[in-house]
Amino acid sequence: DYIEQDIVLTKDNIPIIMHDPEIDTTTNVATLFPNRARENGRYYSVDFTLAEIKS
Repeated sequence: DYIEQDIVLTKDNIPIIMHDPEIDTTTNVATLFPNRARENGRYYSVDFTLAEIKS
């Protein structure tokens, strides 16, 4: 048995409740920060501060 902890960290080390570290599937981060995708085209919570994610 185990418990899946749906918590990821932001760039400023704030824990947020999120199932996956990729935030482009559930936010508008690609629209707000089009030049900040990684080489694979994805956006990750660890690359953004909490304030940026909340914007």
